[in-house]
Formats: sequence, C-alpha cells, structure tokens
Amino acid sequence: MNRRDLFKSAALATGALAQQARAAAATDRIGIGVIGCGGMGRMDLADFQKQPEAEIVAVCDVYQPNLQEAHQLTDHKARTYSDFRKLLDDHAVDAVVVATPDHWHPLITVAACHAGKDVYVEKPVSNVVREGRLMVEAARRTKRIVQVGLQQRSGSHFQRAAQIVRSGEIGEIHYVQTWIHETSSPEGLGTPPDAEPPEGLDYDFWLGPAPKVPFNPARFLGNWRSFFAYGGGRITDWGVHLVDIVHMAMGVDTPQAVTASGGKLYVHDLRDTPDTHEVTWEYPGFLVHYTCLHHNSYGHNGDAGHKPFGSYGIQFHGTRGTLFVDRAGYEITPQMKGHMEPGGISFRAAYDDLTGISMYYGLEGVAGRGTTSVQHVPHVQNFLKCVKSRELPVADIEIGHRTTTACHLGNIALRLEQKLHWDGQQERFIGNDTANDEANRMLVRPYRAPWKLEGMQV
Repeated sequence: MNRRDLFKSAALATGALAQQARAAAATDRIGIGVIGCGGMGRMDLADFQKQPEAEIVAVCDVYQPNLQEAHQLTDHKARTYSDFRKLLDDHAVDAVVVATPDHWHPLITVAACHAGKDVYVEKPVSNVVREGRLMVEAARRTKRIVQVGLQQRSGSHFQRAAQIVRSGEIGEIHYVQTWIHETSSPEGLGTPPDAEPPEGLDYDFWLGPAPKVPFNPARFLGNWRSFFAYGGGRITDWGVHLVDIVHMAMGVDTPQAVTASGGKLYVHDLRDTPDTHEVTWEYPGFLVHYTCLHHNSYGHNGDAGHKPFGSYGIQFHGTRGTLFVDRAGYEITPQMKGHMEPGGISFRAAYDDLTGISMYYGLEGVAGRGTTSVQHVPHVQNFLKCVKSRELPVADIEIGHRTTTACHLGNIALRLEQKLHWDGQQERFIGNDTANDEANRMLVRPYRAPWKLEGMQV
C-alpha cells in the first residue's frame, strides 16, 4: 500500500468511525413526548429541544390549535396525538412532559410511570393531596424519574440565598414572609354565558376526570387556574414556587398547622378561587405567611410591583438581618441595633419624643446581594441528567408533592374558615371535631367516569 492509499484508507476509517459515533449519539438521545401544548408546554418543548441529548418525538393536545403550534416548533417532525394514551404507547418516547391543566397531572403522571416513561410534570403536581401521594408511590413502585417544574430550585441565586439562610449568616429565623401582589380589572375573567366549545377542542376529553359542566370561555385556556375543579388559584400557581424555596432554605417539608382568610373581595367574575388570600403556616420554630392580592401590586419589601406579574417574593426575617429573594436576585438588609452615647438622655425620653437624642445604630449583620440566574434550562438539564444516571432530580416528585400539599392546606383552611392541625406523616388533619372530618374529605376528589385513579377513594 502506497502513502496516498494509506492516507485515503485512514480518512475513510476516520469518517466511518465519526459516522458510527453520530449514529450512536442519535440512538442515545432521549425521546421526549410533550402532553399539553399550551403556553407552558411550548416553553418546556423549546428548552428540551435545545438540549443535544433530547429529541422531541411526539406532541399531544386535545385542542388542535395548540397541537399544530407545537408541531410547527418541531419543524413538523414530531408525531401528533390527541389522546395521551396513544402517545404513551409510542416506543420512541422515553420520557414525557406533562403540561396539561392541573386536574390532569396525577392521572397522566401515574399512567406514564406504569408505561415505563420518566416524567417531567409541571407544578402544582395535583388538585388534591391524595393524588400527590399516589404519584409518589407510582414513581417509586415503577422506579421512574419524576421531576416537578419547580425550576427556581435550579437557579444558582436561589441556591445561594438558601445556603445563606442555612448558614446562620442572618441569624435565627422565626418568620418568613411570602407574597404575590398584582393588579387586574375588577371584571376579571368576566361573566360570559355558556357557549359551544371552540372548533378543534375535544371538550369532554379536556374535562377528563373533572365534573361535566357546559363549556364557558371563562374557564378555558389560562383561565382554568381560577377554578377549584381544575386548579387552586394563585396559591397553587405562584404560591407553590414561594413555599418551595422556603422549604428548601429552611430544611422543612411539612407544616404543623394552618390558618387562612380571604375571598373574592375585589373581582366580580365567575371564578370560585379567592382574589385576596392570607395564609399562615406553623412550622417547628417559625411561621410562614403568604398573601395574594389582585387589586394592589405593592410588595411587603416596598416593591411597587412594576413587573408583568406585579410584586412577588420571599423575605426571611433573621435576628441579624433580612434576606429578600425573587427571580431577579436577592438582597440582605442587616439588622440594626441601638446604642446610647455616654451621657445621653434616657431611653424612655428618647422614645417619647422620637428624637433618639444621643442614640446611634450599628449593623448586627452584613449586607449582600446577588443578581438573577438562569432557572428553567438547568432544571430541564437536571432532569435529563437524572434520566441517564437514575439519581433523584433536584425537584423530585416527593418534594413537589410536599410543597403542593402546603398550598392545598391553605385553600382548605380558607374554605372551612378554621385553624387546622396537620399530621405530615399520615397526611391527615388531626382532631376529632367536625371541621377536621370535613377537611379530611377535601384531601380527595371524585373522578368522573370512565376516568379512574387507583387509590383515590372519596
């Protein structure tokens, strides 16, 4: 073999090896099926599609305009389905994204686990507490990876803020404040009459296990979150993100008691979830407070709420400082301590005339701040990594279930207008009075035939 033939042979071999490597890489890619192709579903699709180890092979929606738009995002390469069960039968699908309305999350997640698929399910995981536990059990029984879309956990600045809280840098924490304050029209979703479903919608399938009611545009698309049959209002929408970071930073996952108040105080529309909601959870050694407003966007940290969603955030009040964190970053405000100069007037006199003569204030802690970080993409990447390694993801279904449960408790306490005590191990309200019996009945919900979730006894 001459020199030219040798180089030619080597080049051919190198090309063949490269082609084999590309083929192997292609077969190693994780086939993703997206179930629910509305706004969040398409956002998930886009970020999964960016990952070299993932391929969107199927999309599914009962509303044809959503399905067509998702299909376009895959350059018409993904297979399309209107029935999630057929997508689960697709052998090219290794994992699914469940981005349907909340009332579908449990049934589809459990079915996907039994079909041998790993799952990325949007928050909140469930519509009632019992559903979430059944999802955890299904994941463990089938050894499936189930990541919940609590993407703030994957943001480095949220992780850094949580570490600051855990380190004791801001001292002992006995009170945490959370909120989502925004403005909306007093007409809200409006009061349109019942109507025929829009063209391209399989409305009976959209309802699924929820009660059968006439179609109304106020309950469709993004509006469904405002109805208990399909969602839980703002507390299970935005509040679940807030509570989740509190759980992560404080190292807890279960409140011991809950009280709530509020209602529809401002908005006049068809919704049955509150527009004004105040919840206090009792955890061992500290309280967590949550407020939701629809008529004013001023935040507890003084933020005027000049953002698309108003003011949103979490404040950890420590003995040495207060840490505020939201999606834009975090900031620590040191606690001040008063001191009197030698020869100053008495504390009593200083307080009475409010002049603080001969008083000065020094910092108890240190200041600090951090900017925002990417959250959703690393959350997707964490899921894909865990699909391959079989390690638990950063927002495992147990974590998502516990966080969602706290939000469900806030809704139940509001609806019963009662302080409730919670046994996190048994996942039941404790006590012998009628209110606890009624509260425990709200931990489950009936499923409309023919849909059934095994273990969901009413």
